[in-house]
Amino acid sequence: MREELAIVLNLLIMFGAAKVFAEIFTRIKQPVVIGELLAGAVIGAHGLHWVIEEVMVDGHLVNLSHVNNALAELGVIILLFLVGLETKMDDMVEVGRPAILVGFFGVVIPFALGYAAFKALDYDTIRSLFMGTAMVATSVGITARVLGDMGLIRHKVSRIILGAAILDDILGLLVLGIVSSMAKGSFNYLEFVILISEAIFFVVFFTTIGPRLAGRHIHKFLDRLRIQDAPFAFGIILVLGLSVMAEFIGLAAIIGAFLAGIVLSETKEFLELEHKFQPLGNLLVPFFFVVMRTKFDVVALFNPQTLMLLGVTVIVAVIGKMAGAALGTANLGLKTALQTGIGMVPRGEVGIVVGTIGLSLGVIGQDLYGIVLGMSILTTIIVPPLLSVAFRSEINQPEPTPAEDGA
Repeated sequence: MREELAIVLNLLIMFGAAKVFAEIFTRIKQPVVIGELLAGAVIGAHGLHWVIEEVMVDGHLVNLSHVNNALAELGVIILLFLVGLETKMDDMVEVGRPAILVGFFGVVIPFALGYAAFKALDYDTIRSLFMGTAMVATSVGITARVLGDMGLIRHKVSRIILGAAILDDILGLLVLGIVSSMAKGSFNYLEFVILISEAIFFVVFFTTIGPRLAGRHIHKFLDRLRIQDAPFAFGIILVLGLSVMAEFIGLAAIIGAFLAGIVLSETKEFLELEHKFQPLGNLLVPFFFVVMRTKFDVVALFNPQTLMLLGVTVIVAVIGKMAGAALGTANLGLKTALQTGIGMVPRGEVGIVVGTIGLSLGVIGQDLYGIVLGMSILTTIIVPPLLSVAFRSEINQPEPTPAEDGA
């Protein structure tokens, strides 16, 4: 089979399966994202083996997993861009204090609990520190999709979660940098300070100055262009550019995509961009959830020791984020703390990236890497149904305005 044909066949299988399961879960009034994750489990390498990972071309075995991963990455980038388009910085500022506190405690507590848990299990200091670092990550792709499907992406709690996730990424970068340097046996203070400064400047610039510049100048600039669908083309360039830039300075690409959405949400082109990008999201976003689930081998976990370690890891990961949310939203009530905590639980692709770095440095072996992978995916899978229950009373209620929600 030609490599190109195998790629097209993968697209057909993954997209078709995602939509079939999405239809089923829509009919039974369950989150669509659960259906897409289940689709990945059914058609993946640990299910029906329908997704083509390798193909023989001219006598050589060609690995297609990088193509699937690229599709998944594009999917989550577009998802967070669409979330950013619906996020006004004025709304984010109004939840600034709880978002900062949730982000801070959501890093410190999981890290401390993860480190303590693995030290108690007789792992050495470096491995325990790295496992604690894997607990720090927060991936809001799942949370954003579920809340978006429920029409609650501009809800007060959604804004707290998104703001906290940005801070999580910066603090997580700091922790990862320190622990990785310790693993290498060296630490360059100047490089570390430059790295963190770049990350902070990147986020601050594109959440403050970026939207103002866009609001004043983008409309006139786009009017001068003669290419077809100039706002759409500019949006694509901006979201991909900021995603690459975010990765380059050490942040997750989804943070760059989210910031690109925030920048363009302040322009007069907002409604047109949302309309133009939604079909692209409908095409690409399902690949993220399908591909993520194809990576998880449930059968490999059927080992008592592995199951116990994975169970401890998942429990610590969940408790850490829930405790961080409880402390960060202490004055906003138990319900808000619960909703925020659940929204912060998914580790998703961010946790997997941290685990991959640990594996490449030789800090953790395949056993602990499997635990990180399992924890990242399990914390992602359990969130959609929990969010549906936690936000059940809000689903059919009109969203409060920023002035009414008390944020």
